[in-house]
Amino acid sequence: MKLYLALHESSHPDQTRILAEVDGKLIDLNLAYAALLSETANHASAYELADYYFPPTLAAFLQRGEPAREALDEVATFARRSGVGELRGPAREKIAYDAKEVRLLPPLQNPEKSFVIGFSDRARVIDPLPKADIPTGFYKLPQTFVANRAPIVWPKFSNEVDADGCLAIVIGKAGKRIAPEKAWEHVAGAMLMIDITARDVNKREGLTNNNLLGKNFPSSTCLGPAVLIGNSRKDFEALEVELSINRVVKQRFALRDCVFTVEQIIARWSILGIKPGDWLAIGASMALTGDRLQNPVPFKIGSTIRCFSPAIGELSHQVVPSGGLRR
Repeated sequence: MKLYLALHESSHPDQTRILAEVDGKLIDLNLAYAALLSETANHASAYELADYYFPPTLAAFLQRGEPAREALDEVATFARRSGVGELRGPAREKIAYDAKEVRLLPPLQNPEKSFVIGFSDRARVIDPLPKADIPTGFYKLPQTFVANRAPIVWPKFSNEVDADGCLAIVIGKAGKRIAPEKAWEHVAGAMLMIDITARDVNKREGLTNNNLLGKNFPSSTCLGPAVLIGNSRKDFEALEVELSINRVVKQRFALRDCVFTVEQIIARWSILGIKPGDWLAIGASMALTGDRLQNPVPFKIGSTIRCFSPAIGELSHQVVPSGGLRR
């Protein structure tokens, strides 16, 4: 099931809601669950229980654990049985929306840990591909996150910018120093991500083994559009992702193509401790085509960048100039 984070048309910025895609509509899970409780048990505390199981953020929902997942299954079944178009809250509130009626946000707003798994650029020109036992990585800071259809603003300090299509593994269960064979027990789902890099800056930073600024500037982390949850490990490993520039496909991969496994990544980075709502992304540039790694894709101002997965949806962004703003 695909879960979104959104604002209603007239909502205050802190009044986010979790929505689920059911029969082509986006339903407000909080109000739908309150409606379910009111209908089946005439429950006096329907709104309070709905607030607990379906809080304002996806990270908080994941923290609720298995009981919240069971509530999600119940409310999805209820919505389909009742007819999505007929759903109303206990006080006749609107529950079902078309996508154009809400403002979708990056699904996870302020994760404690948001990493992308990296690999030395030098490895792309070495033959044979050098062996790497440790999945290194770099931070993507929350202030760089943008949602689907937001513009990507070309940074004024760079002349060389590129994109890498990624699949972000979303953590659903806390843990520390997790054994590889236990890694998938901590996975809640996956979402799309586009890693935008100021490559000329990144190369200079790489001389000092640092890559913070070249990877973190406004709109350099495209995230969403939804978190896909409830799939099996086999299904997640088979998820297909492609990145296109101006409608021409430039990258294509699945997790099974990557040089590092989810087990390796979680075992390594859980040394720091991981929590529900954290995410660890792996991109096409970590995936093989034949016996070589794929490369990030350069683009220009005016380009349209699209990252797509049939199971998750798409991220689509127009690249715009900075417009005189200091970036």
